[in-house]
Amino acid sequence: VVCPECHQTVLSKVDYSSGLLTYLFCGGLFFCGFVLGCCLIPFCVDRLKDAKHTCPTCKTALGVYKRL
Repeated sequence: VVCPECHQTVLSKVDYSSGLLTYLFCGGLFFCGFVLGCCLIPFCVDRLKDAKHTCPTCKTALGVYKRL
């Protein structure tokens, strides 16, 4: 992608953070009876988290992909 700040073609750096979908999966597993730590599994799975893309050169935020 081309960074709008430094105008270089870069491969974005992705940072994952817990979002609404992560908490919904955790709550769903908790209410299904998976109380013994299994309800925390969604916090370990990157595919359930929001992704923030940044430029590795100038650290500008390029975009955020929210799962839900």
